[in-house]
Amino acid sequence: MKILKNRWIGLSMIVALAMVLAVGAACSETSDEDESETRGTLYLVDQDWNGQLVTTAVMQILLEQEMDHTVATKFAPADSAPLFIGLEKGDFHFVCCNWPSYSAALLEEYVDADDGAKVERVGPVGITGETGWYVPSYVINGDADRGIDAVAPNLRSVSDLNEYKSVFATSDTGTKGRLLEFTAAWDTKPAERLEAFGADFQEVFAGSEGAALAQVDAAFQRGEPVLTYLWEPHWAHAKYNLVQIEMPDWTSDCYPGGSNYNCGFPTDAVAKLAWPGLKDEFPEAYQFLSRFKMTNQQQNEIVLNLTENDLTVRQAAQAWVDANEAVWRACDP
Repeated sequence: MKILKNRWIGLSMIVALAMVLAVGAACSETSDEDESETRGTLYLVDQDWNGQLVTTAVMQILLEQEMDHTVATKFAPADSAPLFIGLEKGDFHFVCCNWPSYSAALLEEYVDADDGAKVERVGPVGITGETGWYVPSYVINGDADRGIDAVAPNLRSVSDLNEYKSVFATSDTGTKGRLLEFTAAWDTKPAERLEAFGADFQEVFAGSEGAALAQVDAAFQRGEPVLTYLWEPHWAHAKYNLVQIEMPDWTSDCYPGGSNYNCGFPTDAVAKLAWPGLKDEFPEAYQFLSRFKMTNQQQNEIVLNLTENDLTVRQAAQAWVDANEAVWRACDP
C-alpha cells in the first residue's frame, strides 16, 4: 500500500506539474496576441485632401507592419467640429494634420481652453502650410511655345484683380471675375476677403479637392485663365507653373485672430492632435506618433506619385515607406 501511495503521490505531482507547464506555455504563446487584443483598434482620422490622406496612410502602415497594431481609419471633414468632438470622446484617436488658421475657434474651445484641454496637441508634424490664390504663369507671362498670349500682364496683387475681372469672368459669374474654391466646409472666407480687397469677383465652390483640380487641369490643357485657391505643400505646384497673387501681409488683427479680412492667410505650423487617452491606451503608438515628422517635400513626393501613376493612397504610401526606411526608422520609440 505504501508503494501504491507513493506512486499515486508521484503521479499526482507529475500531472500537477504538467498542468502548470501547459498553462505557462499557453500564456507564453498567446501573450503578444492577447496584448494586441487588449489594446484594441487604434483609430486614425482620414480627411478630405490628399496630403493628409497619404500622411495618415504612412502612419497606418508603420503602426501595422512595424509595431503590430490593429489600425483603422474614420472620416471627419478637415478641421471641423465633428473632428474635435470625436477626438474629445475617443471616437477618433489621432489626426496628423491640423491647420490652426482653419480651426482657430475650435482650437480655443478644445485645446487651449482655460478649464483644461479636451483634445491634446501632440506637436508639429513638420509641414509648413502656406495658403493663397494662384493663376497659371501663362496668364501673366504668356507661353510662346503654346501660342498663348498674356491676358493679364500686370497682374501682381489682389489690388490688380478688377483690371482683369473680365479675363476671369465665366457664364456662372456674369460680369464678375471667378475665384475657384474647393469646398465651403473649409471656411476660407473667400467672400469676406473679396469684399475687403474690393475685388468684383465671385467665389465658386467645386465641392472637393479633386473636382477643383480637375477644373485647374482643364484650364491648363486649354490654355485658359483661372484664379484658384490653393496651398503648399501641394503636388499641383510640381505639375503646373503657377504664380501666387500677392496679398497684404497677415497680422494679428486679421482673421482668424481678428475680424480684419483685408490681408492674406497666416503661415500654418501643421499640428498633430490626439484623444487625451491615447498615451495611456496606446503608449508605444503615442511615442511613435509624437516623434513622427514629414516635410513638405516628402508629402508632395507621395501625392505626386499617387496622382501621376494612378495609385491608391495605400499604394503610394507603401511605396514611400519601402523607399525611405532610414527616414521613418528615426521615429521608432
